[in-house]
Amino acid sequence: MTLRRALLSLVGVGAVVGLALGTGSAALAVPSSHRVTPVELQQLDAANLSQAASDIEAQAAASGALPNGTSYLAPAKVLFQADSAMVQMAINVDPTLKPADTTAIMGPVPQTIKHHLRKRPRHAHITRTHALGTFVAPVSDGGSRGLGHNRRHDGAKPAPFQTADGLFVDPTIQRAKPPTVGLVALRTALQQLGKPYVWAAAGPITYDCSGLVQWAYAHAGLLLAHHAATQWNEGRLIPGRDILPGDLIMFGRPIFHVGIYLGSGWMLNAPYTGQYVDVVPVPSGVTGVIRP
Repeated sequence: MTLRRALLSLVGVGAVVGLALGTGSAALAVPSSHRVTPVELQQLDAANLSQAASDIEAQAAASGALPNGTSYLAPAKVLFQADSAMVQMAINVDPTLKPADTTAIMGPVPQTIKHHLRKRPRHAHITRTHALGTFVAPVSDGGSRGLGHNRRHDGAKPAPFQTADGLFVDPTIQRAKPPTVGLVALRTALQQLGKPYVWAAAGPITYDCSGLVQWAYAHAGLLLAHHAATQWNEGRLIPGRDILPGDLIMFGRPIFHVGIYLGSGWMLNAPYTGQYVDVVPVPSGVTGVIRP
C-alpha cells in the first residue's frame, strides 16, 4: 500500500470524532495507534491537491464549461478556474440561480453524499440562499486565535508553520468574473491552503473546520457562525444532484465537522490538530450539504 493510500485510509475511513466545545468545531482526529508526521501529511496534501486539480479540471472540460483546459497552471489555480467555470455554467443553464440538476456539469454525485439527502426535507426556515448571488463586499470578521498555536488539543500539538511556496500557502488565484458569493468564499479558502489547524481558530493564520468556513464566507460578504452545528442551520439543505463548488458538506449527528465542496468528489477543509488546511476526497459520514 502506498503512503498516500495508507494515509487516506487513516484520514478518510479511520477518523474518530472529537467533541465540539465553546465556539470551535470538532476535529477529525487520526487514531492514536498511528500519529502521522507533518512531513507525511504534507506529502499527502501535495498528492491530493494535484489529483483533485486534475479530476476537477477533467470534469469541467467534459461538461464543456472549460473546453481549453488549464494544465499549465499551479494546482490551486486550476481548482479555482475549473470551479468558477462550472458554477458559471450552472448559473447560465438556470438563470434563476436555482439549479435543478447539476450532475451534467459536476459529474456523478459522490456516493458519500448521494444516499444521505433523499430522506431529509429542505430547511423550511431558510427562505433564500446567497452563495450563487453576486458578490458585493466583504463583511467584518475579526478571526480568532483559538487555543493558540503552542497549545495541545486532543493529545497533539498543531503542525508547524510552513513558509510560502506558491502551492499551499498564499497561492495566487485570479478573481472570478463576475464574482458570486460562493466563488469568492472558495477563492478565499483556497488561499488558506497549508495553514495549520488550531482548535477554535478562525484565521488569519490558523483555522479549525468551521473557522475556515466562517473566514471564507465573511470575505465573500456573508457572516456565518463559528460552529459547524450552527452553520448547518444557516443555509438550505441541497439535494446531491444540485451540489456546486462552495457548498458546505456537513458530517456527524450531531454535526461535528464541515468542509467546502470543490467538485468531482473532492472537498477543502481544516481537518484536525497536527494537519494543515488541505484537499481530500469527500469521506464517509456525510450528513448533508448546505448552501448558505
